[in-house]
Amino acid sequence: MEGEVTRRRFPRSERRAEILDVAARQFHARGYEAASLQDIADELGLRKATLYYYFASKEALLHALLAEIIHAGMLNLQTILALGGDPLTRLWRMVVGHIDQLFRFPVETAVFLHERKRIPPEQRSKVLGDEYTYQAAFITCIKDGQSCGQILPEIDPKLAALSVLGSANWTYTWYRAGGDLRPRYIGTQFAAMTVNSLATVAALKDWRQPLASVDEPTRRAAQRERTASGADG
Repeated sequence: MEGEVTRRRFPRSERRAEILDVAARQFHARGYEAASLQDIADELGLRKATLYYYFASKEALLHALLAEIIHAGMLNLQTILALGGDPLTRLWRMVVGHIDQLFRFPVETAVFLHERKRIPPEQRSKVLGDEYTYQAAFITCIKDGQSCGQILPEIDPKLAALSVLGSANWTYTWYRAGGDLRPRYIGTQFAAMTVNSLATVAALKDWRQPLASVDEPTRRAAQRERTASGADG
């Protein structure tokens, strides 16, 4: 086809995923405002008109990308919660897993945290619904800890959850791959600070930090589920 690089034909779900990956890189490198659909099409070797088969506009592409990013985070979180454990153990694993997710997908993390403000208020529940579900899991875990006496009763669960997530999210601005601070170390340190600041004295006497969070086979299983879910969509 004239004007378009010859490429192997992809199933629709694979092409859509490829477009989202390139869009994430372009939005990260140039910013949403500066990046154009033409930039994305050029990197893909496609005509810009081809993108409209998958996304009606650049805004629709951004919305789909943000929804995909938070959905991937939810799959990671669900994998962690499936491990069970008491509230402090779950909270520790959730913090470690959250930071691990941020560092494994630094481009997507930056795009999500920078560009989610562009979602109009009336569309946020539809586009970012999983983000509220994600926050709610942390809030519920803290409430569970209060109910069983592990977490201080005077703590506001919502404020505590937002504080934990907010401070963890900010790590992407200063973390450098290959630096002195390794992702696992950062995650366990943040988790330890979270537990130590929220737990009761009695709980800390008996509680022991878990040996591991989510192992690689479990993570790969979650990734396969993510891929299958994208194909279904």
